[in-house]
Amino acid sequence: MISLHAVARKAARQLSQTTHQASSSRFNHTASRSSHISTLLLNPELTEEDASNELRWITQEVRDTSSKLMAKGKLPPVEDDRIQEMVERRSTGEPIQYILGSTDFGPLTIKCRRPVLIPRPETAYIFEKLSSAILSSIPPLTSSKRPTKPLDILDLCTGTGCISFLLSRLNPLSKVTGIDNSPAAIQLAMMNNQELGMTDKVTVKFGNLFKDPATLLPLDGSKVGLVVSNPPYIPYDQYQNLPSSVKHFESPSALIGDIDKQDGQVKGKGKGLEFYERISEILPDLLADQGQLEQVGWKGIPRTAFEIGIGQSEDVMDILKSSNVIGRTEVWKDQFGIDRMVVGWNH
Repeated sequence: MISLHAVARKAARQLSQTTHQASSSRFNHTASRSSHISTLLLNPELTEEDASNELRWITQEVRDTSSKLMAKGKLPPVEDDRIQEMVERRSTGEPIQYILGSTDFGPLTIKCRRPVLIPRPETAYIFEKLSSAILSSIPPLTSSKRPTKPLDILDLCTGTGCISFLLSRLNPLSKVTGIDNSPAAIQLAMMNNQELGMTDKVTVKFGNLFKDPATLLPLDGSKVGLVVSNPPYIPYDQYQNLPSSVKHFESPSALIGDIDKQDGQVKGKGKGLEFYERISEILPDLLADQGQLEQVGWKGIPRTAFEIGIGQSEDVMDILKSSNVIGRTEVWKDQFGIDRMVVGWNH
């Protein structure tokens, strides 16, 4: 017969071993976390709080990916190795959105891939405001003046497609065509379109702003009710001073607004306004007649909405008014109180 003392001694040894193992596990976890934080802080753009948050996001992404792979019967990579790899990438300055593979954009999650421009929260904020303005122009359900056709929207320089998808999601009575001249951007936007299940409302296609404007129109060739864009607008001299996480990873052609209109190559001086000037020049070829819009129920909506850089609002308003299509403009601020969008109406 085993004595009660022996049982007690055995239980005590087991408890001691379990406690030691748990303590050792906590120590290893703490040491590993501290090491990851130290590695992340090699990136001069990160504070300790930034590093702590980003390590949490990276860890969660790795665990989510492992769970998805195991659910498919596949063996995931070792989590610690994967976390270390992602931490090292971030320590070199690579944007967290590229590392995680996606970013939030309003109510949407948008896939991100290098070197396509990463969607910014300021952009989501200002285009959500535009969406609200469109919705507020629609008469109530009981009105006979409600739109009888979808609002066709043209999104120039679409990149990931984030603006197209946001406007389509928030405005059920819209159809959006996203245009870009980057094959990488078009491929990524198409992936996002499939992932979000919006292929029936959003079309993504290749197009060059500086070529025949007819090639930018929706597939049926019809003119549109609204033209939106977040074009490249950073002056070349300002681009030189951008953080390395932007300058060394995101495509310069998606950022720099100083280009030669003949060959599309970046030039070394300017105010970053070439894309606004070109869009304004071709607006008559893109926008449907105001009277036609009103006949199908779209009355009082903005006809243009362009994101802008700091200090560009006055120039962009003047450029738009020179088109002889836009008669009234407003400047809208982002969530940080910075002038971020110029909106135009026919009158």
